[in-house]
This record gives sequence, structure tokens and C-alpha cells, in this order.
Amino acid sequence: MKETFNLTYLGLFPLGRSPSEKGMGIKMKKNVIAVLLMTVAMVCMTACGGSGAETGNDVESETAEAETESGTEYVFEAEYTVLEGLEGLGVSGSPTGIGLAKENAKASNGFYVGELGAKSPITFVITSDVDTTAVLKAVLGSNTLGNCTWNPESFVVTVNGEAVQYKEFTTDNGTDANNQENFKTKNLGEISLKAGENEIVFSAGDNTYRSNMASAPSIDCLKITTDAVLSMEEVVENIE
Repeated sequence: MKETFNLTYLGLFPLGRSPSEKGMGIKMKKNVIAVLLMTVAMVCMTACGGSGAETGNDVESETAEAETESGTEYVFEAEYTVLEGLEGLGVSGSPTGIGLAKENAKASNGFYVGELGAKSPITFVITSDVDTTAVLKAVLGSNTLGNCTWNPESFVVTVNGEAVQYKEFTTDNGTDANNQENFKTKNLGEISLKAGENEIVFSAGDNTYRSNMASAPSIDCLKITTDAVLSMEEVVENIE
């Protein structure tokens, strides 16, 4: 019988066996084939990521993770705001207008606005399709004089004339005294936007960080997350 099993597994019959023995060999051969087919099926299921139930759990996890991101994040570049008529605070001389837009590879669009003072508030005009709430973040850098602490009094942020009461934060100096890079994203909290045009203004407040004059951190861009559809008319000529 041991010989019959081995030869049947190989698909062969020893010569001189009786029909009954051949019948038993065929039956055993069918059983072996069935076991092999089941084994192959299990291997394929494992290689394809497990059972259907496990795949379903993976999909549910991905969906739950996606739902933690509420709304769409829009990015609006500071260098595309209206700069004409603004006067900044330079290390040697005061830049004006498009001179406030500076090139830097570390900025989100390769540019940012810097050397900002009391006469250079940066205004983003954002259009919303509906009344909505949104999360406002700003990507900010140094104002060249090292570590500075900013709060709603020293760096004023308003939305349609209403001051944003954000949590105090600091900006760190860049690689040298003239460096306004070192951009970091700061969460300024939840804001309300109306249907139509909204003005978000960043301006120097009560501080003396630049030669006893009021100044503001450099601004790379805004990031606004909301369920509404937002847009901004861009002044692309500023960097052309």
C-alpha cells in the first residue's frame, strides 16, 4: 500500500496491479489533487493580502483616516497680493512695492514678502462661494533680528476687520542677520468667511523689533482649510 500511495502521487500505476488496486489508486489520486488545489488557493489568498474581511478592514481604516482631513486646503501666495504703494523696512534703505517680494528656494512658490513694517500691511482678498468657517494657517519667517515673539498685539491679523485672537508663537532667525527664511507653518485658528470677498490682513503691531520701529515677520503664504470654494485674484506681475 505504501508503494501504491507513492506511485499514485506521481500519477503512475505499478505494472501487474488488479483493477481494485487501480481503483483505490485513482481514488487516492483524486484526494491528493483536491488537497493540492486547496493549498494553492490558500497561498494565493495570502499573497493577495489575506481574506476578504481583512481587506475590508484596511479600506475602512483608510476611509477613517481621510475623514480626519476636513475640507480642502487652499494655498495663497503672499507675493501675489497687491504690493504697489507699500513701504517696508530694509537693512539699508526701505524697499517699496514689488521690492518687498523676494526670491527664495525654500519658499512655497520660490518667493515670499519680507522687510515688512507699519507701512506695509499684506492684504489677501479671498473670495468664498458661501458663508463658511475655516482654519487659517500662515507660513512665516523671521524679520531678520533673531528670535521674536508674536501675539495679537505685536502682529495684528484681521479678517474683515475683526482681529484674530491666535495663540502666541515665535519666529527664529535664519542663517545670518539679513536672513528672513526659516519658514514655519503657524496655526492661527478658526475664522469666519462670508460669501463674496473677504480681506485677511497681516500688519505690524505694537513692537520695536526693527531699530525701535514696528515690524512683522516675513510671509510666505496662507493655508486655508474649508468646505467652501475659495479663490484669490493673483497679481502675478509682482515676480515677473
